Amino acid sequence: MEQQALQPAIHPAGRRITAALGLFDGVHLGHRSVIAEAVSCGACHAVTFAAETMPQKQGHPVRYIYHDELKRRLLLQCGAEAVLALPFGEIAEMDGAQYCREILCEQLHVSTVVAGADYRFGHGAACGADDLIRFGKQFGFDVRIVPQVCDANAVPVSSSHIRTLLESGQIENANFLLGTDYQILAPVVTGNHIGSTVLSVPTANQTFEPWQCIPRNGVYASFAAYNGEMIPSITNIGVRPTVTGGNAEPIAETHLIGWSGELVGKLLPVTLCGFLRPEQPFVSLAALSVQLQADIRTRMRLLPSKGSSGTA
Repeated sequence: MEQQALQPAIHPAGRRITAALGLFDGVHLGHRSVIAEAVSCGACHAVTFAAETMPQKQGHPVRYIYHDELKRRLLLQCGAEAVLALPFGEIAEMDGAQYCREILCEQLHVSTVVAGADYRFGHGAACGADDLIRFGKQFGFDVRIVPQVCDANAVPVSSSHIRTLLESGQIENANFLLGTDYQILAPVVTGNHIGSTVLSVPTANQTFEPWQCIPRNGVYASFAAYNGEMIPSITNIGVRPTVTGGNAEPIAETHLIGWSGELVGKLLPVTLCGFLRPEQPFVSLAALSVQLQADIRTRMRLLPSKGSSGTA
């Protein structure tokens, strides 16, 4: 399997490929159905856009669920052989026919294209599934359109709905629609050491990208993946009001329960499994310390050992 980073689309060594088309933000159940269909056709390449090249979607700002590297890993886990990121700024002005001819045919040499029923392309997102089928006939590639995946209430699974769930703390519902537990994947950065020296709850601190959708501020039951082990943990997402007064950018602080070691600089996958409580200010660090111990007990009672199998 090709383990390449997101990059501008490249000529795939003359091979005719199956292109799975989509933004794939979150790699949710709907996206996974598109990838599965493409994999069934063979030589699946997921064709997407790097987040920094596409700050808006159909004229609206986008706050992405995942950053590019995590999206790449998840798409490869789903069976894509490679992930190709088209430079959105260079193709945004192309109409649908030009995109299909120059990108899909001349650059990628596709034999088959797979997309969801709601896929849009071309300048101003003017083209849809029917247009893709028409251009496929015109330019000589097969097209498979995958029906929308819906939840138990017949509501289509969408990244925008999942963002709403994340931002309101409904992590279990978001996880169901994502097809795996929501993940944080970022290097551990140096903190202020209050957790380790004052609270006796050392944390691995991780930042979010400026354009990311950030889950609701609060404390979550989580697992941290380290050295092949899923370690039970609690994760606070927020601005740390007791320490900073609330004047800070949101970060994720994860305490690995019963584990000790140095994590600064390491790329740490953390999965969120349940929402325990909102973030709140405390009258003192001592009061915060008491609450954190209660959070740990609650977390271990609710979810003692089982970790997500979908960690990147």
